[in-house]
Amino acid sequence: MSGYVGILVSDPWLQNQFTQVELRSLKTHFMSMRREGGRLTVGELASKMSRLKVVGENLTEEERASYIHDLYHNVDDDVDFELFLRVYLKLQAHASARTGSTAKDSSAFLKAATTTFSLHTISESEKASYVAHINNYLAQDEFLKPYLPIDPSTNDLFEIAKDGVLLW
Repeated sequence: MSGYVGILVSDPWLQNQFTQVELRSLKTHFMSMRREGGRLTVGELASKMSRLKVVGENLTEEERASYIHDLYHNVDDDVDFELFLRVYLKLQAHASARTGSTAKDSSAFLKAATTTFSLHTISESEKASYVAHINNYLAQDEFLKPYLPIDPSTNDLFEIAKDGVLLW
């Protein structure tokens, strides 16, 4: 079974500035902004970032535009996800300094509703218990005969469940 990786950013410092929930939400917003015009430029960030709660509610579009222009002089440059994150962090810090709040004091930092994903890890003893139960109760099932018994020391349980065989 392949492990969950999440949204990866090439700069480790930048990666550590956000939770995976924040990165997924910001990535969704970034992709939406790019889809609207086919590309996203530095000059468009000020208006497009109005959707992001901290920078959208605490800074006017003119303030965002002025601050972005001071940081990045070529407004026609394309924006990739990492540049988007850097601009977001700088605007967030600027907005927080203006309002006197900390950068991450809002649990709902985006205007749009976000979905929280949860990651569950399973211990070897849990996996062994599930496998023993399945092997015991489904051993006589003709359809599952090619898949059983499942070896508890491997990840076969997850591969069979992923294919939907056990769920059928």
